[in-house]
Amino acid sequence: MSTLYPLFSSVLKEVEQILKETAEMSHPLVVLFRTALEDERQALRNLLPILKQDSPALEDFKKDCSVVYLNDEIVESTFRAWLRAVDWMDHEDSEEAAKLENRFPGIKKTLTEAAAEIENAYGDDTSKYIVPVLYRPQTGGVR
Repeated sequence: MSTLYPLFSSVLKEVEQILKETAEMSHPLVVLFRTALEDERQALRNLLPILKQDSPALEDFKKDCSVVYLNDEIVESTFRAWLRAVDWMDHEDSEEAAKLENRFPGIKKTLTEAAAEIENAYGDDTSKYIVPVLYRPQTGGVR
């Protein structure tokens, strides 16, 4: 089993939990980030069987891996916009939004760990086309 499997499996669990917790919400920004989360969930479901192998070829999972990272960026920014909106309007969803807010840093941390694993296993030159800058160990985040 690849070292990436437990990391992406953890992200899938969080994504599914967020989808479950937001299933009844109809705010337009929630609909947007749920759509991105559903795409991310499908990419993770495609990715995990490949990552069960000991040394999967990057070519076999790079497309789905890219979808996970790019959709996570979309989800994060759209969620933040929704959080600001419900806080500003003192909306009934503000309590739920505050609960969900704690999930996103964990997902980003896990994806950052996975990015480091991808870079270590497949090299910087190859991984930079799959993992966005914000998740990359040497180029993204705070130093």
